[in-house]
Order: sequence, then C-alpha cells, then structure tokens
Amino acid sequence: MRFKLISAAISAALAISLLGAAGASAATQAGNNCVGNEVAENYTLYGLANGGGNPLPATIPVSGVVTKWTFNAEPGLPAGFVSQRLKILRSAGSNQFQAVGESALSPISGGLNTFATRVPVHAGDLIGTNGVLEGFNFTFYCQTGNPGDRLGVIVGNPSVGSIATQSEEGPNLQVPVTVFVEPDADNDGFGDETQDACPQSAALQTPCPPVALSTSTQVKKGSITIIVTSSVAAPVTVKGVAKLGKGKKAKLNGGTQNLVPGTLSKFRLFFTKGLKNKLKELPPSKKLTLKVTISGTSVSGAVTTKTLKLKLKGQANG
Repeated sequence: MRFKLISAAISAALAISLLGAAGASAATQAGNNCVGNEVAENYTLYGLANGGGNPLPATIPVSGVVTKWTFNAEPGLPAGFVSQRLKILRSAGSNQFQAVGESALSPISGGLNTFATRVPVHAGDLIGTNGVLEGFNFTFYCQTGNPGDRLGVIVGNPSVGSIATQSEEGPNLQVPVTVFVEPDADNDGFGDETQDACPQSAALQTPCPPVALSTSTQVKKGSITIIVTSSVAAPVTVKGVAKLGKGKKAKLNGGTQNLVPGTLSKFRLFFTKGLKNKLKELPPSKKLTLKVTISGTSVSGAVTTKTLKLKLKGQANG
C-alpha cells in the first residue's frame, strides 16, 4: 500500500514497549479476527472483503445494533499505550462512504480486546477503525498474506454523518476488528438480547410492565356493566359465563377494547335469552353465579387475568 506508515520515532517507541512488556452469543458476528501487526498514520481503515477460509463476513450481514466489538492487537502491547475506536461506514455511491456510527475511543492492550458499545447498523455496512497513539492519529491493520483480504482507505477521521472519498484499496490486508450485531425489533437503537429488556416497545428498555386491572360493576335487570381501568395501554377483553343447569351454559361477550392508562372503560354484558329465562324461573331468594373474566395483554404478550363472581338474583314473581 502507498499510505504512510507511522514515524520512525513512534515505531521505535512501540517496538521498545513490545519488548518490555469472547463468550457465546446469539448475536451475528462479522469482521476479521486477524492480528493487527502494522500501523498506519492518519487514516480510517475498513474491511471490504475476507479471503477464502474465513468463516466471518467482512461486512455486516444484518440490520440491528452493534452491542460489542473486538480488536485483536499484537501480543505484548502494553495496556493503555494506544487507543482505538470502531467506525461504521456505509456506501454513498461513486467511491463515497458515509460515517454512520462510531464507538468511544478505548485503550487497548496486546491480544484480544473486547468493548461494549451501542451503534445501530444496516445490512451491508462496513466495519472500520482508527485511533490515537501519543497524540498521533493512527490505526492498526493486518498484513494477512491472503489475496482475498481487502481493506479500504480514507484519509483522516470522518465525523459521524459526513461523507468521505475512498483513496485506495489494499490487497492482502484487513482490519483486526469484529462486531456482534443484535436484532432491534422495535427500532429503538438498543440490542434486543443484552440492552433492551422490552424489545416489543420502543418507549421502554426496562422490563415490559405487566397489565394491572381495576374493576367495578353495575348490575341491571338484563345486563351487567363492567368498568375497567388499566395501568398501561393494553387490549382488554371481557367475557362471562353462567351455568344454567343440566349441562347448559350462558356465554356473554363484552368484547375487546384498547384501554388508555387511567381511563374508565365500560364493557356491557347482555344476558342471553337462556339466562333471562333461567332467572325468571328462580325466586328472589335464589341466585345464579355469573363468572366474569377480564384479560389484559401487555406489549410483551403476557396476559393478566382478573375473575369476578357475581350473584344474580332470581326474578320469578311470587
């Protein structure tokens, strides 16, 4: 490659320092596990392709959120001597690339370094890096010797949102960076596996709250009104059933409503013909039991059920 290597003074300091001196996940992994063994000054470098035999894709294959990234440095590199950041780039056409995300600048040491981050990505985004060594802008890269490995080169450190031009490509070279991409079902910018405890709602990253139901009743001659309030926005369904004897049942359906937190909602259960007739047969001293079930479903799909047992007086005349 034609890009400039770090100065001899820095190179010597690095050499002296060198002489002195990931767990299972369901996330999608991409990048390259090569060992960074060369350094270039004032460039952002990013992987374009991995050579044969590498099980990882060079570019990000799925949309989601990068929640973790690794940097594989030359063994023996002392901790804190250099720092690197993850850079995510996206093709903007005609050899142009937009910087769409980056991690914090983190100190690295020799071997595999692992960092938590939160960077939303799209399928096809490119994985890059740049960093700092004693005030100099630089980045590590790998001389892999694999002709299928290729990296891209941009001068400087493009800020997030800016578009930069690729100055050249490097064969037999790659960046020693991998990323772990988690799905983001609600598009809130938090990884569903480790960062978002409620992936069904973009408004929440804490555990999805259950539905808490409060009720009251109004009994009339031919119907019952169930008044329901919910602690959270949720669809609520009200149903009732009464045993009429001889294996017969009266089934009442109050329907389903999407409740707003703190708002009183009325559900009307109209008596069936069979229930009305049965009540007309019973004297006022006798009662039928109507079992009412109120069910609310949270955003996570958890169902809260409240059961009421209402006594209906007989309506027979003398």
